[in-house]
Amino acid sequence: MKAVIGGMLLLATLAAGSAFGYVQDSEWRWERRAEMRERAHERAMAARERARYRHDALLESHQARAEAHRLRHEMARERRDLLREEARERKEMTREMRREYRRDFGRIY
Repeated sequence: MKAVIGGMLLLATLAAGSAFGYVQDSEWRWERRAEMRERAHERAMAARERARYRHDALLESHQARAEAHRLRHEMARERRDLLREEARERKEMTREMRREYRRDFGRIY
């Protein structure tokens, strides 16, 4: 009888211990999952921050290129306008010289 009671007591102790161990193990798994979720969230936030930094850098680069392009075209337009004005002045000067020549000497020459 003592052996049966001792065996039952041993079995009850083992059952209680394994149940307690399962609860503790479950809590440990829950904590581990929470830690992993937190780490994944931190990695996602860091990745978003890096992507935002890359996007801002690309946007600034694009804006700088666009501004340089605009300035190049503006300088070329100013140069073209200056050359056109010089050519117009030369033509006008030549025209004036011909008028004066015709007025002074007539159409003989």
